[in-house]
Amino acid sequence: MQQRPTIWMLTIAGFGLTGCGTTNTALDATSLYTRGQNQSALEVLSEAKSNTKNQQWATLQEVTVALDANQFDRAATAVSWVESRDEVIDERALISATEVEDELGSALIDERTREWVPSLGERVMYEYSALMIDLLRGDADQARVSSIRIARSQSLLEERRSMPSTQALRSKREGAEEMVSQIDREASYQRAIEVYAGAAEDARCAAASLLAGWTRLQLGDAAARPLLEEAAALAPDHGVAHRLLGMKPESLSQTVLVLQEDGLCPTLRPFRFNIHTWQTGVARVALPIPVLREAQTTGPVGSGSGELLQTVSNVDALYLAEELIRAPARLLRTATRLISQEVATRSVMREMDDQGSLARGMTRLSASLLRTVLVDADVRSWDTRPSVIRAGLVTKSPEGTIELQLPEGSQTLKLAPGPNFVRIRTRSGIPTVIQTSPSGLFGAQLEPMNPDQKGTDP
Repeated sequence: MQQRPTIWMLTIAGFGLTGCGTTNTALDATSLYTRGQNQSALEVLSEAKSNTKNQQWATLQEVTVALDANQFDRAATAVSWVESRDEVIDERALISATEVEDELGSALIDERTREWVPSLGERVMYEYSALMIDLLRGDADQARVSSIRIARSQSLLEERRSMPSTQALRSKREGAEEMVSQIDREASYQRAIEVYAGAAEDARCAAASLLAGWTRLQLGDAAARPLLEEAAALAPDHGVAHRLLGMKPESLSQTVLVLQEDGLCPTLRPFRFNIHTWQTGVARVALPIPVLREAQTTGPVGSGSGELLQTVSNVDALYLAEELIRAPARLLRTATRLISQEVATRSVMREMDDQGSLARGMTRLSASLLRTVLVDADVRSWDTRPSVIRAGLVTKSPEGTIELQLPEGSQTLKLAPGPNFVRIRTRSGIPTVIQTSPSGLFGAQLEPMNPDQKGTDP
């Protein structure tokens, strides 16, 4: 009986260690991809997917890494798997009673043992990737489906913006109000979260609407107009959507849509600091804070005439917006976990007051490990996305070629007749990836819709 509290505390500490592997796997995959070792990163991600808590995170990472590695079938399979899991997204689950209470057993130990789920903003981004994969595979029918998914996901994001702030989080915060305030008052924490000042006010992705609108335009669908108008509204300083809306069909077939994905979006790093609690001394707080990776960008690609591609979506700002939405629920769970650990530690220490010195020492050591050394932040995030997405329209020569000014120098691309799409992936110190749509992408559909037509999806 005397050893039960000690065994209990050591067991809890052991569970805490299970989160460490998750974090290390996240850092390994990101690090390998950052160095251009795509295949090694994919192998690590395959291992990470064996843990159900990691499946959605690892599969989203797989989408972008496989796409860069020209493994389109693998990327398409990964997107399909995520879509099947996220057919209905209810972000309220992040702050619901189920999430805070039923998961408390794992949240009590380590945030890293929780299941990672994508946000609505990330859903738009993976549907954008899905559409790009469809176009590069030459699957026009599936591209239409992906463009519809983009429109629906963008609508969900817009609906969320108009919703009043939920009362659920505030009501669940009452019990942890003092602990939350103590964390909020930490000066170093306040400095760390200044990065969120760069978060986008509107989490919708203009590049997704632009690509979806271009696709529907080539398919002859009247739904192209609202998508292109949305892209123009989200990126008012970018002229591609406006040009497409006013372009004649014969000009459209000789124009190439070029998208450049440059750099790497922010990644999460653990921010750690100690706070003093009621009776059991020091406890460590560890929260994930976004870190920008601006040095990974190469700058805009240019056309042969010297015209540079213009930014259509700042993915850094979209990423910060996603993490800013997650932050309140994450802070609440952290405060709840600290309170639960405080109560549990005090209870165990009272039971050990009349026990032997060895048992008391082991219990104190276990409690200290649980509340300090083993505590760390969950740094899993979809950080293989680009930092910025640029777009431009380039006219083909009579010979069907276009010239691009890349980081490595000038390069001429020979393209198939008809509408064309080119994806360029650039990262500092990593060879540029150039991917073009295959011949006959839109089949016999060589007469694009006049954008002045009105209509909606059937």
